[in-house]
Amino acid sequence: MDMMQSVLLGLIQGLTEFLPVSSSAHLSALPAIFGIKSALLNSLAFDVTLHAGTLAAVLFYFRKRLIPLITGFFRGCASREARGRDFRVSLHIITATVPAVIAAVLAGDMIEGFFRNPVLTGVALILFGLLLWAADKSGAKDKAAEKMGIAGAIVTGAAQALALIPGVSRSGITMTAGLFLGLKKEEAAEFSFLLSIPAIAGAFVFKLKDIIEAGTGGSAAVLMAGFIAAALSGFFSIAFLMRFIRTNSFTPFVAYRLVLGAFIIIMALRAAG
Repeated sequence: MDMMQSVLLGLIQGLTEFLPVSSSAHLSALPAIFGIKSALLNSLAFDVTLHAGTLAAVLFYFRKRLIPLITGFFRGCASREARGRDFRVSLHIITATVPAVIAAVLAGDMIEGFFRNPVLTGVALILFGLLLWAADKSGAKDKAAEKMGIAGAIVTGAAQALALIPGVSRSGITMTAGLFLGLKKEEAAEFSFLLSIPAIAGAFVFKLKDIIEAGTGGSAAVLMAGFIAAALSGFFSIAFLMRFIRTNSFTPFVAYRLVLGAFIIIMALRAAG
């Protein structure tokens, strides 16, 4: 049974990590809905393994984009004349990563512990969903990511730090910040996905010991099943969103967040009552 549940949670993780609907909200609610009580599937090791699957998805999808970003960054460091689009985007990614790292190191556990409450998760889904709707409807969106500037990168990074709160959605809040900064929808989404790489990779490396210990305990196959499911669904989730937003707004995702948030709040209040 753990294997089937691992695949289910992996599929949900991959789909919701990149869509602006909050993977943390889904993964906190689903075990209760489906009666998943496995210690492994509710462990930190499994959570990080699923995130590693989504990391594999974003690395594969943007594989042709990453090499120019890396080479462009080092060329720009070596020569001012070589500081073109790729250098600026890579610099913005690095800059935007810093606030999230600081928040995770200084207050990550405290924030997650304080806000890990179903009602608060539902409220976050609704409030930050409405914020995404407002960003989607606001102003002209004609900037490329390299035009956001260092200040814009810091704002986006600070927004990403808010994703430590369950229900906010890392992809959702960074896209929201990008839209408010005037980025094109495709540019805001791509920057959000590229920004996820150092965030997810850092968490994976930091918790690698927990994954190894879980794997050596005879659970490697269950972890691998979740990893593969998250990687596959994550890849298709990215591909879907990049196509969808070319001709559509974020309104369907906002509506979904409102419904899910209300559902989680109602279920939590009923359980408490």
